[in-house]
Amino acid sequence: METQIIIEQYPIWYLLGCLGLGIAAAALLYYKDRSFADSDTTTKRAILPLALLRCLTVAGIAALLLSPLIKRRQIDTVKPYILILQDNSESMRAGLTPNDTARFAADLRALSDNLSNDYQVATYNFGDKTDKGFDFSYRKKTTNLSASLDELYNTYANQNVGAIIIATDGIYNQGSNPLYSGEQAGIPIYSIALGDTTPKRDLLMDRVLYNRIAYLGDKFTIRPEISARNCKGETTAINVFKGKTASGNKLFGKAVNIATNDFTQGEDVILNADAVGLQTYTIQVAPISNELTDRNNTQTIYVEVIDSRQKVLLLAHSPHPDIAAIKQAIEANRNYQITTSFANTFNGSLRDYDVVVLHGIPAMGANTESILSQLKTNNTPTWFILSAQTDPNALGKAQELLQISGGNPNNTNDSKPLFSSQNFNIFTLDSKVGRAVQEFPPLVTPFGKYQTKANAQVLMKQKIGTVPTDYALWAFSAPGSSKQAVTAGEGLWRWRLYDFRADQSYETFNELVSKTIQYLAVKNDKRKFKVNLPKTIFNENEQITLDAELYNDSYELVNEPEVNINIYDEGGKAYPFVFNRSSNAYTLNAGFFPVGSYTFQAGTVFNGQEFKANGTFTVAAIQLESMQTTANHRLLYALSGKTGGEVLGLDSIGAIANRLKNKESIKPIQYSTFKTEPFINLKWLFGLLIALLTIEWFVRKYIGGY
Repeated sequence: METQIIIEQYPIWYLLGCLGLGIAAAALLYYKDRSFADSDTTTKRAILPLALLRCLTVAGIAALLLSPLIKRRQIDTVKPYILILQDNSESMRAGLTPNDTARFAADLRALSDNLSNDYQVATYNFGDKTDKGFDFSYRKKTTNLSASLDELYNTYANQNVGAIIIATDGIYNQGSNPLYSGEQAGIPIYSIALGDTTPKRDLLMDRVLYNRIAYLGDKFTIRPEISARNCKGETTAINVFKGKTASGNKLFGKAVNIATNDFTQGEDVILNADAVGLQTYTIQVAPISNELTDRNNTQTIYVEVIDSRQKVLLLAHSPHPDIAAIKQAIEANRNYQITTSFANTFNGSLRDYDVVVLHGIPAMGANTESILSQLKTNNTPTWFILSAQTDPNALGKAQELLQISGGNPNNTNDSKPLFSSQNFNIFTLDSKVGRAVQEFPPLVTPFGKYQTKANAQVLMKQKIGTVPTDYALWAFSAPGSSKQAVTAGEGLWRWRLYDFRADQSYETFNELVSKTIQYLAVKNDKRKFKVNLPKTIFNENEQITLDAELYNDSYELVNEPEVNINIYDEGGKAYPFVFNRSSNAYTLNAGFFPVGSYTFQAGTVFNGQEFKANGTFTVAAIQLESMQTTANHRLLYALSGKTGGEVLGLDSIGAIANRLKNKESIKPIQYSTFKTEPFINLKWLFGLLIALLTIEWFVRKYIGGY
């Protein structure tokens, strides 16, 4: 609906002046002009209408010169939104009979059609994510109700949402508690409570606690935890099998007597990591008679057995608290095995270690030339940590990152860390790590003039007192050169203590040390063709994504040739794909795959040379929806009660429409839009004025007035 108002910028009596001007113009033309005095009667009769036309034309033009405005008001009526959210997870199938499933789908569609007459209706289904429209296939593997509600609140923020209708059994197994979603949204939630709240007789493998990585030759522990409902007096067993099924190679078995109707028990099982690669184990709680389902009696886990830890040698000139701090930080990462020793007592072979950390070495007056020579000959990745005893001249020869000159052994500086992110691209640190480290106490650094060499990348510079300097405090060799790192000061133990005092953890300090060791320990991969996966174990509701890289002879990324890949399932069936080009590399989204183990072989031809890459990955089953079989209507009552809605059953879906129509707060909203523009912009006014002048001219011409 639109209304218009004319606004004058001058007093209204100015219009009388415009009218007077029109009358004067008409009188001057038709009553003062003697050419009409001797006209016949018919002509004289036309004079008055012609004078009126001239009066209106002149008055109208004069009025437009006063620049009047026209104000338009547009009123739009917006119906409220009703959002219908339908649970599409697997637990719904278990809670509805086939007849109830068909009736529920028909009733929910009918409700949507009925509400569409008075409201704007948007329908969604949810599980692990939210999709538009209804879907009654009940295939989604997880339920994240809070994320779905948050998505609706964000999508329809600041819009007229009258109510949200949720059709669900109230079971969720991902995300936060839905009660805390959109607390301030003020939208009533009407819940359609589905499923059965009566606890059924059921025995299930509740969860299995385990580490995903083990090391060849080690023993590792898994902890199956079982639950039993309404099974008092029964006897079952916890069994562990090697492989994907509850048969074959049985590694562990123990009988369990169920003493109560609400029973839980866990059991620690110690297994041997006796084979390299991804190992599959099936953990089962033996089924009993008349239980609701045996689909939740087993879980399959995957443990990656690594051939060996990378070995790190921490070699020090003399006892120092830094040694313990560094050792504990490295041990926090189970991928590393650390050995500590002093240079004057070390009698092992440096070839046995992947990374060597030198604290205070080379030191003044100490004979460490043999150690430094072996490290250089073997091209062993080395981390130099300076101390007050460090010999600057020997240090300059031992590494290729930092040169210190003009020093005095008796003088030191207290240097605080100052992050230097510019041109540093060796690895990334969390932003909170960068902020936290700059609050750490200073390190004791040797006095002298520091010169950073061309192949060094500086992570931190020294801030001496309040003066920032260009002196390197923590530096790394650039990729492609010998792996080296230099920390130009001692006192790292203070950093570790400060980190714990500030955050009640050693996380920041450990990450800094771990990233340093990780960079040094990673072997340079000189392959010209690589295929990478973000991980080796995917859940069945995750899409399989792969990236590929192809290098020319100068080790520059290229993506000119086409890259093909075949993914093979356990039966040997091939799934062929072609990688997409992305920037100067390749990427592929292969979509969803069934549960199982897969191998792949990718290949391409470049400059007449054939390149191939192989790998494996596993798709693991998700059993969360079978872990809880009892509907949670208490959640729905709490959610609807908190938001001012109601809870209705399957038989009352049709009544929701009347409940919404009777709710006073769910009403259309009218929006008014105002627009002001000059009256002279109306094109029809010019047409009217031209028409008046044309009529006057034509009549006067006809009666001989010209």
